[in-house]
Amino acid sequence: MIRRGFRSVIVLAALALLGGCAEFYRPAEGPVGEAHRPRLEAAWAQAQIGYGAQWRIYVRATDPDGDLDRVWITFTRFGGTYPGTFVYLPGDPRREVNGYIQMWAVPRGGMHFGQMDIHATAEVRVEDRAGNMSAPRSFPFTLVLLRVPDKGEPPAGFAREARLAEMGMTMEIDLGAGDDKGGGN
Repeated sequence: MIRRGFRSVIVLAALALLGGCAEFYRPAEGPVGEAHRPRLEAAWAQAQIGYGAQWRIYVRATDPDGDLDRVWITFTRFGGTYPGTFVYLPGDPRREVNGYIQMWAVPRGGMHFGQMDIHATAEVRVEDRAGNMSAPRSFPFTLVLLRVPDKGEPPAGFAREARLAEMGMTMEIDLGAGDDKGGGN
């Protein structure tokens, strides 16, 4: 019994560290079902980002019950999908959210000189306090070793100066599949 509880604490602590969560744990509460599902109206990010640069993923969403409180981001690339990571939105749950999640474009394992560009996809969802999740929005992006000019002006309708949260990138560099050098792109 004690061992199971300890394992749960370790797992929750790891999730909090990986997701950059502002809070350790929030229990699910509120109405569930299709009528209570939040709506991710739009998500956008710069399509090409340089390694180590600040990357902004813009999100605009609403929730009919006003209990919207986290954003999920999942990375997929050839050879792997990485566990979705969530970040709590600061303040009280809300009916609307419009702004960006900021992260450093530094995948786990780092990039090395001579490494090819990494082509991947980011999938974004929003979730409310009851556990209702929006339909996902996905967009492709390329992570390049060299610096690229910041062309990151989001389309009209996004709050350009509203930073919602900050999180780390959960994507891995070395997949461990493919060749004897730890995989490839």
